[in-house]
Amino acid sequence: MNSKEDDKNRKEIISKLQEQAKSVLQLKRSFRQRRPIVIEFSGSPKSGKTSCINSLDFFLKRNGFKVEIVQERASVCPVHNKKSPMFNIWTVCASIVGMLSVLEKKEATCDVLILDRGIFDAFCWFDWLASTGKMEKSQKEVIENFLTMDLIRNRIDIVFAFTASPEISIKREFANLLTDKPGVIMNKPILAEYLDSIKNVYESKKKYFHKVIEINSSKNDQDEIGKDVTEKTLDELKSMFVERIGYISLPNSILDVMGKKKIFPITDIEFNNHLETINFKSREDVEKNALWIQPIPIVVITNTERTKVLAVKKRTKAISSDSPEKDKILLYIGGHSRSEDSTESNSSDFLSVCRYTLRREINEELGISIAIDDIIPFIIYTPNTPKSKQHIGICFLVETNINDIKLKIDEEELILNRGKSESGHFHNISELSHKESRVFESWSIEILKQFFNTEIKSIQNEQTLFDMDW
Repeated sequence: MNSKEDDKNRKEIISKLQEQAKSVLQLKRSFRQRRPIVIEFSGSPKSGKTSCINSLDFFLKRNGFKVEIVQERASVCPVHNKKSPMFNIWTVCASIVGMLSVLEKKEATCDVLILDRGIFDAFCWFDWLASTGKMEKSQKEVIENFLTMDLIRNRIDIVFAFTASPEISIKREFANLLTDKPGVIMNKPILAEYLDSIKNVYESKKKYFHKVIEINSSKNDQDEIGKDVTEKTLDELKSMFVERIGYISLPNSILDVMGKKKIFPITDIEFNNHLETINFKSREDVEKNALWIQPIPIVVITNTERTKVLAVKKRTKAISSDSPEKDKILLYIGGHSRSEDSTESNSSDFLSVCRYTLRREINEELGISIAIDDIIPFIIYTPNTPKSKQHIGICFLVETNINDIKLKIDEEELILNRGKSESGHFHNISELSHKESRVFESWSIEILKQFFNTEIKSIQNEQTLFDMDW
């Protein structure tokens, strides 16, 4: 192929990528991005990883996206022996710290977070250390158990695993150097061993990650690699804005029983037989289908004496105009399961997805973490309106020391707990029972009955304190 054809093909690649970026950017302006996507670049030395990171970073920034990079920390590692397990332990911990320092900020500071070597890369080096007798296999297993925790590795959306033959890597290493002496790692025997470790990790550990994409830079040119990486990054960004929510199908006989009971433990009836998996489609498709039921994992947070409960109110812009939650007091927080909750929990099991969804919602809406794995939830179903007929609450009751809780309310979703607003505060149950029932939505009324043995006392023709303050 001559240079003119090369230039033409390159221009076509650039044009297509820029059009793709433009469409994703339009989606970004229309929808809320709750967190950046996280991309890890892993790979053997001199496999083209760094060049691709620079290319992707440049492209995204020039096309309107915000990017942050957690740089590889090997060059500043205080452990001088690169063949020591402590070298890899230090570098992977530094990568995790860098990642979390960006992701745990209350406000998102970027659209894309790039890890220059991260958890997948650490698995490869630990495999090499253990396979070459430089690390005990029992030590490797302990460290890997830590790194496979969903709290850590689930943050990574894509791993690009770069490889290159030892011959190509050595050639690239010495291309601009006036020496041909091999290094501690940059020599053919060790590079060959490391490639075997990458293969082992890909086969044994890819199940722990959402996507692991192999890129052999020995076979493909840099433009083709850059195109592939950029396309997949833009596809992942797009998926953040096209929300896919969870739904289940339930027979009318079960729905009738649920509607009569209103609130009951999930173990009470044959309902369990219909909760093996949860499916996902676009929010628009799910909400149009009246036969699909949307499970909403929610949490009720109370003190150990059950004398106080957290109450909130949704912002009008955060819910639809026909939502049962509109202008109502809620004694819970929670939301729809999204497709990423299934992939991040590595399960389609109904309760596993619900628990993962709820942990995410608690963190997003309240800025706190709560353990819920040992709690058996209740089902709430109050089919009073066409909208409420399509939703069931998967309700977890959490009793905790509320004095230790410092809430960071998501102001995009909930009315803030400041000034005259009572949203986002813990309230005495006895006071709540004297508020006019019309200001509470139906799930909250059932929650008061079931968990707090309290009925709402209706006060006719009187504007309540909640009406004024909320």
